[in-house]
Amino acid sequence: MASVPESPVSENTVAQHVEAAYPAFTATGAPVRMQGGTLNKVWRVPGTPASVIAKYAPPHIASAPEVPLDPERLHVSARCLALFAPGASLAELATSACRPPKRLGWDAETPLLVMEDLGDLPDLGTWLHGVPPTSKAADAGAWLGTFIGQLHARTYGDDALAETVANPAMQETRHAVQYSQVGAFLEAAGVADAEALGQRATALGERFLQPGRCMIMGDLWPRSVLVDTGSEDTMEVRLIDWELAHYGHPAQDLGHIAAHCWMLAHRAPSHIAEHVAHACFRQFLARYRGAVRGERPEAVDSFCGSEVRRTAALHMGCEILARTTGAFQDGYLYDGLAPTHPAMQRAVSEAARHLRTPEEVDTFAPWAG
Repeated sequence: MASVPESPVSENTVAQHVEAAYPAFTATGAPVRMQGGTLNKVWRVPGTPASVIAKYAPPHIASAPEVPLDPERLHVSARCLALFAPGASLAELATSACRPPKRLGWDAETPLLVMEDLGDLPDLGTWLHGVPPTSKAADAGAWLGTFIGQLHARTYGDDALAETVANPAMQETRHAVQYSQVGAFLEAAGVADAEALGQRATALGERFLQPGRCMIMGDLWPRSVLVDTGSEDTMEVRLIDWELAHYGHPAQDLGHIAAHCWMLAHRAPSHIAEHVAHACFRQFLARYRGAVRGERPEAVDSFCGSEVRRTAALHMGCEILARTTGAFQDGYLYDGLAPTHPAMQRAVSEAARHLRTPEEVDTFAPWAG
């Protein structure tokens, strides 16, 4: 195995990199490595005027140094965050209800991105499994659906933006580790028509490599969604980790959040927690469609029509498989479960159903009317 080159950014040097990228900042303490990151190395750096988050992209997967990965992913994330800055093209979408973190500094050569520190907020999955009031869960889905719907619709057919957020390397990696492996995932699970469903998934991955129609977030799963309840009367949503953003197909975002809301409900610790996960997703769907209609009433079918619903259902199946029998089972809702476990078999069955008959599933039924 080839040796992994020494990282130019470490616990000992990250504060210096941050001060260089964000001159208004002065470090006042030792950086703390953040838990949960897989693609990148992330630190919280204490200092003035406030602590910051520093993200470094090595030329490989941070949690698996033997696996190469294009560091251009962080360049894409930096460009995306800049789009939401005051005066930029997407600034109006960044409201107090839902927005990405603020970009504070950027070192393209390293590369290292400096962002505001949002604090120790729970991610959407942790928060929903903590059983918030159903109305709050619905609000979280509403804020998220409105933001994603506006993002998709506002960037529809924007050729210049397509160049700005082009991210082919990450989509190619995704195709290699997810879509092209679905047949093997299903075969390992004993699904009779694994080969045919695998071919369908591979075709989906190839389609997602083609030019898209709007900017998508690309990694719309619970750990990219932070929830700030603040007080009993307020709640805000923050969207982090934009490394997989690109100019693509809206169905990839839609199928992704659908898959994860289904898994959160399926693995909920109680019936009440299952209920609030479903409530969150229902409001996401309703507000997404409403936001699209408000931005692009002439193009609603391009975001909610039968073709998008079918494609989103296919991606939902692929994503459930990736998190159960696939490469991303560890550390998530099905961690450690054997293929014969009833929860695994139920999830695989649901994934196969979405791949086998995407036109017939009711996941996106509210949009069919």
